[in-house]
Amino acid sequence: MDNIPLGLKILCVEDDSAAREQLLRVLQRRGKEVYGAKNGKEGLAMCRELRPDVVVTDIRMPVMDGLTMAREIKKSSRDVKIIVATAFTDFSYMMDAIDLGVDQYVVKPIDIDKLLVAIDVCAENIACRTVAREYQQEREKLIAELHAALAKVKLLSGFLPICASCKKIRDDKGYWQQIESYIRDHSDAQFSHGLCPDCAYKLYPECFPKK
Repeated sequence: MDNIPLGLKILCVEDDSAAREQLLRVLQRRGKEVYGAKNGKEGLAMCRELRPDVVVTDIRMPVMDGLTMAREIKKSSRDVKIIVATAFTDFSYMMDAIDLGVDQYVVKPIDIDKLLVAIDVCAENIACRTVAREYQQEREKLIAELHAALAKVKLLSGFLPICASCKKIRDDKGYWQQIESYIRDHSDAQFSHGLCPDCAYKLYPECFPKK
């Protein structure tokens, strides 16, 4: 996967211009869109405007350091994946980064392969999150459609008062209706009229002689 772009939007925040340009070239192996910022303040503003998938940032920078920027980013969007670059001597910064919910870290001087692996892990998490959200949206849509369908379904249930002579049914308002009118009003059933054999023999004996 070394040179396969993942369609990500990546923001690189690094105060050293030469290091930033080098990182941008590396990140283009994974990013569809890659942007650079020279400090945390600029990175935070660009993050709010561009809404990147992944932010790769140094920790120690002028104006605003990487952890302060990461804290502000996580306040507004927990979905943004943040990778911090830290030196072995910055152990306390690393612990703070973990407490902030930073997703990955790489040790400086940056190993390019390890940086790409960290981005791949973030990309996989983003893909899983997208699938989970699509599943949830589809599930909510299905539930809404089911509720709508159930609201349209009219069910006949319980005991129905029916006249033993004329076979009319008494509705819940106390009125007597022909059975077919009652069923039509309380269900989605439709009628196709015909004659049963007994009624045919009774009403039209000349046409339907008994066998």
